[in-house]
Amino acid sequence: MSYKGAPFMSEKQDWGTPQSFFDYVENKFQITFGLDACASAHNYKVSSYYDEEKDALSRPWYGNVWLNPPFGKGGKLQREFLIKASEQTRTGNCYVYALIPARTDTLLFHEIIMKEASAVYFIKGRLNFEHDDRTPRGSSPFPSMLVIFNGIRHESGSFLGTLEPTKKERGF
Repeated sequence: MSYKGAPFMSEKQDWGTPQSFFDYVENKFQITFGLDACASAHNYKVSSYYDEEKDALSRPWYGNVWLNPPFGKGGKLQREFLIKASEQTRTGNCYVYALIPARTDTLLFHEIIMKEASAVYFIKGRLNFEHDDRTPRGSSPFPSMLVIFNGIRHESGSFLGTLEPTKKERGF
């Protein structure tokens, strides 16, 4: 048996956040999201959203922002979205809640997330991402984390915590 390519890669880069997990986050943090900064016509979570055509990386963000950036393609887009999240929260116009893979061994985690985010919550259990028709069909092969950017950086790094949504809240 020979190994070829990265494990758990998907050609599809726009898996939708499970609606039940999105609702769990709003409820847990007592917030309402006003912008979905990385969405499409089939996976947006709020009516105000930026898709590939609207290009969130070149527009201002505002309010409470939900962010589920593309996970693959070498992580380049994910890095760009997280840098943008950090920059936008420094303006004071928004708070950003980013759902990303929990890859704590990466430069992205150590150089951007731990230095710029105010909090990182590791999610207990895997999420069941939504397909184009909004049905759960993409059980994640990797753990996820919720990274919060709110413009506050702690000298000792990001706050680390755990979220424990039920199986139903994870989209199953």
